[in-house]
Order: sequence, then structure tokens, then C-alpha cells
Amino acid sequence: MSIKIVDFNLKKKYANLALKWCKDNFGINYRKRRKVILEISNKPRKIKNYMIFGNYCFWRNKITIYEPNCKTDIQIVSTVIHEYTHYLQSRTKYQKYEKTHYYSTHPLERSAFRNEEKYAKMCLKEIKKLIV
Repeated sequence: MSIKIVDFNLKKKYANLALKWCKDNFGINYRKRRKVILEISNKPRKIKNYMIFGNYCFWRNKITIYEPNCKTDIQIVSTVIHEYTHYLQSRTKYQKYEKTHYYSTHPLERSAFRNEEKYAKMCLKEIKKLIV
């Protein structure tokens, strides 16, 4: 089971190491002209009744992690993997599916959730080796 992470700086460290892990394991998006930016926001984000853990902005090429909503180390790592998957995906394809699918059935969201589930524990295990 995952431990609680209380310290903001430790969450930031986990997020940065998870981003490095993603780059090393998934590669980079060569369609982008600049490196992906990682921002850790200390403000919570909510849409309706749903807590938002993270967001990827195609226009700014920026992953934002909403730190107050990510309570555990695994949530931080999972969110980075999820949003990094969006960074690798096609913006036009994402927007096309957005018009025809609900969030829960959106093929690129489902792909991001699969990556999250498949790789989060593996990534966290490698990160913990570096931190300890």
C-alpha cells in the first residue's frame, strides 16, 4: 500500500522523477517544438463534483498536477503518467473524439488510464530506489 505524502516538496520530487521516468520509458513527442513543462499547483481543482488530479494543455505543452488533490505517492505518479500519455497523443484526434464520446468512453482517455494502471507501480518502485 502507498504511504501518505504530506510534504509539498516531496510531492514535487516524485512528480519530477515520474516525468523523467516517462521520458525514458515512453519517449518524447517530436511533433512538439519545445520540451514539456511540469507545473505543480498548490491550488485544488474541481469540476462539478469531481476532483481534478492533473491536466495537460496541448497549447502550452504543459502538465499541471493539482497537488492538494493528489494525497499519496501513487496518485502523484499515476497522474503524471496519465497526463504524459496525453502529451504523446494527437491534439486533433483528441478533439475529434471529444465531440463524439463521453469522458468515460473517450478512447484517448481510456488509453491514458490504461497506462496509469499498467505503469504506476513500476514507476513508483524505481522512484523509491532513487529517493531512499
